[in-house]
Amino acid sequence: MIVDDKKRVIGKIVSINSDRFTVELLSGIKNFNVNGYDDIHYFAQINSYVIVPYQNYYIVSEVVSVREKDTTLMTNSVKEQELNKVYSTKYLEVLPIGTINKEKFIFGASVYPTLYSDVLYIKDTELDLIFNTKDIEEEIGETGNTRLLALEIGKSAIFRDYDIKIKIDNFFGGHSAVLGNTGSGKSCTISSMVQTLFKKKGFSAVGASFIFFDVNGEYQQAFEKLPDLNNDIEVYYTSLEDETNPFKLPQHLMNVEEWELLLNASEKAQLPILRNALNIASLLSKSKADDGSKKILNHIKAVCIDLVLKGEGNDTSKYTHIATILRSFYTDNFNFDTKVGVDTLQKCIAVDYGKMANIDEIANIINTNGYIDHEGIKLFESSEIEPFEFDLLGEALELAILYEEAHGNNQIRNYCASLITRFKSLQNREDFDFIKDRITISASEYVKKLFGLNQAKKKTQITIIDLNSAEDEIVEIVSSVLTRLFFDTLRQANSRNQFPVNLVLEEAHRYIAYDSKRTFLRANQIFDRVAKEGRKYGLFFTISSQRPSELSKTVLSQCNNFIVHRIQNPDDLAHIRQITPHISETTLKKLPSIPTQHALIFGNAVNIPALFKVKDANPLPNSDNNEVSKNWFIDKNTNVSLD
Repeated sequence: MIVDDKKRVIGKIVSINSDRFTVELLSGIKNFNVNGYDDIHYFAQINSYVIVPYQNYYIVSEVVSVREKDTTLMTNSVKEQELNKVYSTKYLEVLPIGTINKEKFIFGASVYPTLYSDVLYIKDTELDLIFNTKDIEEEIGETGNTRLLALEIGKSAIFRDYDIKIKIDNFFGGHSAVLGNTGSGKSCTISSMVQTLFKKKGFSAVGASFIFFDVNGEYQQAFEKLPDLNNDIEVYYTSLEDETNPFKLPQHLMNVEEWELLLNASEKAQLPILRNALNIASLLSKSKADDGSKKILNHIKAVCIDLVLKGEGNDTSKYTHIATILRSFYTDNFNFDTKVGVDTLQKCIAVDYGKMANIDEIANIINTNGYIDHEGIKLFESSEIEPFEFDLLGEALELAILYEEAHGNNQIRNYCASLITRFKSLQNREDFDFIKDRITISASEYVKKLFGLNQAKKKTQITIIDLNSAEDEIVEIVSSVLTRLFFDTLRQANSRNQFPVNLVLEEAHRYIAYDSKRTFLRANQIFDRVAKEGRKYGLFFTISSQRPSELSKTVLSQCNNFIVHRIQNPDDLAHIRQITPHISETTLKKLPSIPTQHALIFGNAVNIPALFKVKDANPLPNSDNNEVSKNWFIDKNTNVSLD
């Protein structure tokens, strides 16, 4: 031990367990403080640190308990009893949390001291190592430019003068979670971090891409002034209700699983019909106004009619099927008025005394006039969905059901009744207008716009998709589709993992919730896949939620960093304990009593778990608490409006 260490001994270790030590303080210490050469050092404050020299290490330990052991001296005087309290034996319970070796702090207890080892108060130089006060920026060659390596997010709640910083590569280069009760400050914390990042002028973070799924309409207010403060940064805002830049989701960019989610299609009976209908709608819409469209439609009609004629059942039921097909899908060269010999098709299929008038002639014209073209037209093979009008899907569903009925599945219409009802409901709902327009844009162009790319240049750094007015079902489908499009785009990029994208999932429990009853909705599984594989391609989640126990267990388990505000629900507290086994019980016990604007941060982006006061966001997100008394006590004649 060096001479300086001997001068700051405060006690000795008298008990060693696997997770904690007991320290007996020296008898001469009265008020839990020592006058050092540099300052007065207080060492018995809960959550403060002491260090234990061991070989060439310093073992850093956190104070979690302070207690005393009374002297056995019996006195009757109150004054003497109080005096004995001062001189009684005092103990600290401390948890080993890391080591300092060769001017570097390493989190985690890897070595243990021996019994009766000296315990020292901690100095500012050692706190500097723990809180990493250096290496905030680094210069890039001889250009004079600098890049940030760490981001200040607040001040330590225990050590007043120390900034809490996150390592940018570790925090934003992995999945993170911001958790806490409503009103505890989650959106303010996220806003503050992003504002601090983009306020760096000169060689700014132009290459960053933050995409907010803003389900509460909070973040436009927080970031709208950023371009004025830093003209290198741009913000792109879109919402379902914005008149100048309304949010649109081209429905042809959705895959079958996402249509399944949108229409609540059951997997066994309805999903095959939906898949066929999407193919039919794509084929019809691709060349709807030309002869190719007529040929496709005539082929489908002819196949259905041919199968009806060859199938079981009497002529009356066959007439009903054929008439429905001809009425519902009219073409000018294959309809009721089409000539079959000297008669029209309508007369040929007419039933008289239970028999069709000319059933053989109908079969002949269908098979010889080129309506059926199995070689030239291949249905239901392509997985690509072409742009089509939303209403056209209703016709395609009807034709797909007729096609299945023609093959003898007489119960399929009953099985698909709820699917048809759901489609008609969406067809009439104005809040789903964002998905009904026929937009001929490729997936690549659509994603690049949201990524802020314009002709290979990064134009915007923050994209806010405001879903405040949307129901949960809309939020669920939009977030699933966009996350899958982002993942596919980055996964297929030529330069792998060179374009980082951070998705901020506000109120994530609303659309990536764990619910065993809904596991058939496979579109939601994209969140689990990105949680497990997104790091390899540069797609990262920042999850914000007030109910961690309702979130997908897979997604939350893949988070490398946690910022936890006040949480009081027992289920949520238990869930955090399960997913963070490396965090001590003592640290987690702080969660129910964390003050507003304070949070506990732990993970690989910080040297040590720390309770801190969050840096102020300016401007604040649109999530202020309601000043109830101010809104209650008003003049009787005050105008009150919700407009």
